[in-house]
Amino acid sequence: MDRPADAHRRGDIVVPRWFVSFLSFTVSVVFMGAVLWAWQISTDVSAIKVEVRAQTELRRAELDDIRRRLSRHDLLLERLLERL
Repeated sequence: MDRPADAHRRGDIVVPRWFVSFLSFTVSVVFMGAVLWAWQISTDVSAIKVEVRAQTELRRAELDDIRRRLSRHDLLLERLLERL
């Protein structure tokens, strides 16, 4: 096996093993951080979607109640106008 000194004489680039290990560890940590970040974002988006759906249902119920009241008022107004 070639020694690092022989590799330098041939013009090869010599990278220490500790640096390769450190770089591998760093890449793994960054990748895991990115995966955890994406997972957290996904969870947050899901929670926001649930909240938006709940608010939409509440608004829909309120609008249905308003429409029902308006319909009742229209009916009462028509009855009143028929009597006149």
